[in-house]
Amino acid sequence: MASLGVDLGGTKIMAVLVDDGEVVAKAKKSTPKVGGPSDVLDAIASVVAKADPDGRADSIGVGVPGPVRPGSGVLPLAANLPGWDHAVDVAAGLSERCAGRRVVVDNDVNVGTLAEVRFGAGAGVDNVLGVFMGTGIGAGLVLDGTLRQGPRGLSGELGHTYVAFRDFDEAQIGRGEVEDYAGRRMMESRARARYEGGEPTALVDLVGDGRMKSSTWEKALAADDQVAREIIDDAAEVLATALASAIALVDIELVVLGGGMAERLGEPFRAHLEARLEARSFAGASAPVRAATLGDIGGALGAALLLERLA
Repeated sequence: MASLGVDLGGTKIMAVLVDDGEVVAKAKKSTPKVGGPSDVLDAIASVVAKADPDGRADSIGVGVPGPVRPGSGVLPLAANLPGWDHAVDVAAGLSERCAGRRVVVDNDVNVGTLAEVRFGAGAGVDNVLGVFMGTGIGAGLVLDGTLRQGPRGLSGELGHTYVAFRDFDEAQIGRGEVEDYAGRRMMESRARARYEGGEPTALVDLVGDGRMKSSTWEKALAADDQVAREIIDDAAEVLATALASAIALVDIELVVLGGGMAERLGEPFRAHLEARLEARSFAGASAPVRAATLGDIGGALGAALLLERLA
């Protein structure tokens, strides 16, 4: 039986039709910028229809940008989706729009990690932490070959673990969570705070009042910008600290590193992170860090894998 997976993101919606482990069709469109959850669900349904016009898949897996309590199908909040400021039953709403097909919903990074373990950088490894650097830090946890969700869908949320006390941070940026140092949005806040404090930086020169995209950081590093370099080095140090703790807690064998920011920072950042993690290892037990390999298709492919539990 074919399976259908959907990756719902803040900028695009992608769907893939998978048959016997092979992607046989795919479709995508931009995520609505205005409206509300109903408009987003309509857009998902239209992508589903394009990827599977004949209705070959009787169930649909969906990865969404937020924590999902297992089995509920409900996305509580989604800051990067229009009007999504309240809990929405994604499973029920999409099922109504797709001829009553069963819909299974999980966090987008969870399903992305699942795909990397099955088909990508984590293939052949049973205990993997997937870390995805973007606006924030998302992570997914696979233990003994099985995606670990937790009773509230919070397993693997490395970005929201604490590495510092805010009271110890003179800039008072964030709460001391990992993504306060290694998420692109908060990295930008740190760069602007330093600029306003009198430090010149290409990061601001490049974008002015605009958003510092992943490509902005790549360009600033290429120009050997000191502020960009120091903030990136801090991000690696903080990530290594959190990853070392995760390894000590649940004995992770491998870290898969993905997301738009990690892709832009490339091999130098991956190697630096791996070295810092090795330096912090407990009892000599570190873990290699591999770059994710599935790219944009990983989330939708992982969402399709959710349906194996229904077989």
